[in-house]
Amino acid sequence: MINTTTTSHSRLFTFFMIFCAALGGILYGYDIGVISGALLFVKKTIPMTRLEIGVIVGAVLTGGMLSTFITGPLADRFGRRTMILVACLVFIIGICTILMAHTFFSLFVARLLLGIAVGIVAVAVPLYLTETAPAKLRGRSLTLFQLFLTLGILLAYLIDLFFTSSGNWRAMFAVLFIPVSILFFSMLILPETPRWLLAKRRDREALKVLSKIRPYNKVKKEIEQIKASLSVTHSNWKALFARNFWLPLFVVISIAILNQLTGINVLLQYAPVVIQKAGLTSKAGIMLSTVGMGAINLFGTVISFFLIDYFGRRRLLIIGTLGIIISYLYLGGLSTWLEAGKLQADLSLIGLFSYIIFYAIGPGVVVWLAISELMPTKVRGKAVALGLFVNSLTAALLSTLFLPLMHQISMGRTYDLFALFTGFYFLVAFYLLPETRGKSLEEIQQFYQKFVLKKTHFTGDAILE
Repeated sequence: MINTTTTSHSRLFTFFMIFCAALGGILYGYDIGVISGALLFVKKTIPMTRLEIGVIVGAVLTGGMLSTFITGPLADRFGRRTMILVACLVFIIGICTILMAHTFFSLFVARLLLGIAVGIVAVAVPLYLTETAPAKLRGRSLTLFQLFLTLGILLAYLIDLFFTSSGNWRAMFAVLFIPVSILFFSMLILPETPRWLLAKRRDREALKVLSKIRPYNKVKKEIEQIKASLSVTHSNWKALFARNFWLPLFVVISIAILNQLTGINVLLQYAPVVIQKAGLTSKAGIMLSTVGMGAINLFGTVISFFLIDYFGRRRLLIIGTLGIIISYLYLGGLSTWLEAGKLQADLSLIGLFSYIIFYAIGPGVVVWLAISELMPTKVRGKAVALGLFVNSLTAALLSTLFLPLMHQISMGRTYDLFALFTGFYFLVAFYLLPETRGKSLEEIQQFYQKFVLKKTHFTGDAILE
């Protein structure tokens, strides 16, 4: 007979762990969004060229690129929880540095530190969530991270709007102290993930954690499954590139790169610039429109939160990428056939809102699931690190070069270029992405061990049944 009180307690503690860890998404999102409004005022205090502005915007992503590559191995060695705590400390140092910045170089260093913290969060939090949540909740737990990420972006836009009248861009960044403190003290009282503990042969601690987050009758079976998966996987970099992992690793890297080539970060970070380029001149109107984009992003992620574990990852990604392609073609047409002005600005907002909601429903959530789910436990940290490294590298290059690119080939052609990249993303989703909904991490690993490339026709149902 199952003790319902124990089962209820395990669910509550699991939800508490997932909720607290997912708060890292707010830090990630806020750091991405806050620069969009702050840019309008930073350049009045610290004069910068167009390229230097791009460098400041891209510095967060450059820092993220550096930290994501080393965070995976560090998370494999020292633990997922430990790295989240380290991220909080780096965030605090970065915020203090940005409050004291008075030159381009000091501002760059501050943004770089914040980027390093973002990169650690981007690796450690999805790892923590993936290895903590039960299979039936794993999709929604990672979607919660994305939900908090979009909430962080919206909060950043709202804070930017609040300080627009005073132009106090330093205060826009100082608000970060609040979510950082909440995450830090939450993680101090939470345990490490059971899968990492078992990988380190700390069986007694793993049993203690699993007993808190799983019903009593399922603990023994899950420990056996995890140990079985660990016994057939090595934890070094060579193991990551083993032949039987080529396909899932290719999918992870492709999705990591193509997710950025949809243009999401540049549109969120340069939102006021993009809206102004379409013909809207009022600063208040620009900031309100930016807030609207943040709200739409949050709304789309809420929809995905309720659909991801019922509708499936692959279907949502296919729908999302198709919607993005249509939105970009529409925006490119407007930029080509209409003069910049109020009409183009109003119609462009429709296209931007459409793009944002399709991104939030599909790519915004599935990227975290694909990077975190497809590789086995012992190399998962390294796989996530590699995936997010190429993701951050792509984002950093795109953010740094976006303004020069836009001025060189026009906004319309830039939209068309993003549509082309998203077309490749659609093909990967349609032909190569497996449907992992409801599958345990060990079941996914077992599938890829048995996978024979020449016998698969690369349809979503054939790839993972």
